Amino acid sequence: MVIVSLVLLALTLLVIAAGLHLGPHSSVGAGVSSFVIAGVAVSVLASSTSSFTTLTLLIYGLIFLISLGTIALGLKGVLSKPKTSTPQRYKSLLGRTGVASTDLAPSGTVMVDGESWSADALEGVISKGDNIFVVEANQIHLKVAIDTFNTSTSTSVELNESTGKENNNGKDDH
Repeated sequence: MVIVSLVLLALTLLVIAAGLHLGPHSSVGAGVSSFVIAGVAVSVLASSTSSFTTLTLLIYGLIFLISLGTIALGLKGVLSKPKTSTPQRYKSLLGRTGVASTDLAPSGTVMVDGESWSADALEGVISKGDNIFVVEANQIHLKVAIDTFNTSTSTSVELNESTGKENNNGKDDH
């Protein structure tokens, strides 16, 4: 009878582990399922002629406690207010400024708030080092435009009026 109890305990732990992995609704279901498994096992044992051992009673008591704890944990998750959702995180990036980590022609990488993001240039080509701002955020991909208001670290290119050649603001091309 102890072996059957241990098998039921293992089954209970597997069901609960799966429930915890799948989220709060599954945790409630796993807890209720485990509670029912233990209840059926105890009722079968009580109606049989075999006697309960102390160890068997302790194992079923443990199953009941684990089941109730899992139900409580799942209900807490179900009833709690959701944290900031992922779409809101992306929306919070709109209008943020950053720097192009690579050339965007049209795709590349940008740094926004210290995080690296894959991005597409909304128009034309954005050069590495140009200041950008986020126009659209979709999943893990941003659409950005050149930030014309914040050009302090920009590597904009100008034409030298006397020679007609490009000037890159005194920066060397290495």
